[in-house]
Amino acid sequence: MPEYKPRVGIYGFTGCAGDQLLIIHTEDRLLDFFNAVEMRSFVMASSNPLETEIDIAFVEGSISTEEERQHIKEIRDRAGVLVAIGNCAVSGGPQAMFAKDGSFARRLKQVYGDIKFITNPVEGAPLDEVVSVDYYLPGCPISQSQAMALIARLIHGADPEEFPHPVCHECKLNENLCLLLDQKFCLGPLTLGGCHSACPNNGLPCVGCWGPNPDGNFEEQLGLLESFGIPHEDIIRRVRNFGGYKILAHIEKLSGKR
Repeated sequence: MPEYKPRVGIYGFTGCAGDQLLIIHTEDRLLDFFNAVEMRSFVMASSNPLETEIDIAFVEGSISTEEERQHIKEIRDRAGVLVAIGNCAVSGGPQAMFAKDGSFARRLKQVYGDIKFITNPVEGAPLDEVVSVDYYLPGCPISQSQAMALIARLIHGADPEEFPHPVCHECKLNENLCLLLDQKFCLGPLTLGGCHSACPNNGLPCVGCWGPNPDGNFEEQLGLLESFGIPHEDIIRRVRNFGGYKILAHIEKLSGKR
């Protein structure tokens, strides 16, 4: 009797497709991955997707049209496990930076004018605003090592391990000079690691693209950044670049409204 292979689908919605590209570009493990599963749908690898029952769906991108809303619901209905991969799927991405502030109609008209849309645009949203999500793999883009570790565990029926360390942890391992000592805007203490502190390694502050670290002390960090002379409103705007409205709720939950 042939060995059962998990049925897998990889899908992309509104975003840059960087997370799907990262999987494609993991050449040293890609063949092992494809041999270990029955790939039902992955348009970057095959032009003949099979929209049938699947065991695991990996989904990139935010939901930004009514058509995408319906499609993600359809995927959820036939997937045993649904994994949000990348910042856009997890938090909404930069396109959800101003979500839920009441300005969507104005911003849409400001950019596009009075044109007639082929699709029906809606305010950008993370996947879990539309469907239930079983696992989250943040990143912009995701990490090859984390992605393959997650995929390996799921296709073998094991629960993935969480990665709770902040970017600061990786920065120290890489022996970087702390940019906060130079009073630079850096969100490393508040951001989930996994990127191997890519930006600080090159002298650039962390912008929080991997989403909030659950143990981050937002109240203390916001106070520190304000002590650098950065206005509170500017800090929140920059925090929302990748965290959207979800990160505001996270801040309020952890530290209370300031």
